[in-house]
Amino acid sequence: MSGSVVDIREPETQSSWYTHTRTCSHLFKVTGYSLNKGIGVGNSITSGTFTLCGYDWTIQYYPDGNMYPEGYIAFGLNLKSNATKVRVKITLTMLSQTGGVPFSSSALVTLSSTNGWYSSPYFMKQREFEASGYLKHDYFTIRCTVSVIEGSPSNKTNCEKHSFVVQPFNLHQQLTCLLESGDGTDVTFNVSGGIFDAHRCVLAAVSPVFRAQFFGPMKGKVNQSIEIKDMEPSIFKSMLHFIYSDSIPELEKVKDNKDASIALAQHLLVAADRYGLERLKNLCEKKIYEFMDANNVATTFTLAEQHNCSELKVACLEFIKRPEVLAAVMQTEGFEHMTKSCPTILEELRSKNT
Repeated sequence: MSGSVVDIREPETQSSWYTHTRTCSHLFKVTGYSLNKGIGVGNSITSGTFTLCGYDWTIQYYPDGNMYPEGYIAFGLNLKSNATKVRVKITLTMLSQTGGVPFSSSALVTLSSTNGWYSSPYFMKQREFEASGYLKHDYFTIRCTVSVIEGSPSNKTNCEKHSFVVQPFNLHQQLTCLLESGDGTDVTFNVSGGIFDAHRCVLAAVSPVFRAQFFGPMKGKVNQSIEIKDMEPSIFKSMLHFIYSDSIPELEKVKDNKDASIALAQHLLVAADRYGLERLKNLCEKKIYEFMDANNVATTFTLAEQHNCSELKVACLEFIKRPEVLAAVMQTEGFEHMTKSCPTILEELRSKNT
């Protein structure tokens, strides 16, 4: 009787590893290239701290390189957040100002709190960079793209649904990058000597005034270059940045300086009223109200009256309706302007006190 072998097969098992990335970008614009050249190998210019994919970073720019031999420009990326280990793909892209192909350098690195530094020491030769379309009018813009690589094991079978990571909505960040890069701009503003490029569609989407100007009955008579004489370049720049980003970083910078905050908010309010930017106007009203006191409430009321700021006007009246406060306000220089702009102001105050 012959023997036989019985083959008993166990059920087949499987496992998998899911890898996904979160990708974000930051634009770093450097002006005054010729002024910074010559600061020496290893000396750098640091960008402001920015957040990408949940981590804080800074970019280091070395006009004369950060390693020998000399003759190169170099860049580094520094992880500022506390992290045990972060696996990232870093791409540094020099943007062309003449429509040419961008120049990029990429690397896959693992960073942590104790080893949070990536460097591209020989990014480009100085003489090649200076002769290229990347450097124009003594400034350049580099885009830093960070892809955080994450993964997790799974024993799901093929019939089970996969869980997808959905990127957060970041249209304002993308529009801001578009503005800063200058790609696709189709209108130029000359604001008291300051030159600003922008996109008609973006401006028209936010401002009814720009919409009428660019796409209304007079659209055929609008030049590609528009001159604005009665506004400070810095105010127009802040307004333009708000249209793209829905933020006012300039106000944040001066938040601890009362006079500077009030002055900036007042000028931005006037610009916002001019171009029908109601949200910007409301934010400026709120900022002005935060710093309102007996010395400036009369001036604030006059501003509110001139630019149809009904809520701010009511807040002013509520503030000065008390007799002792009104007495102090009447001693200020702005009180005369207030009574001229609104002759019925005293009657309104009396009505509130009855």
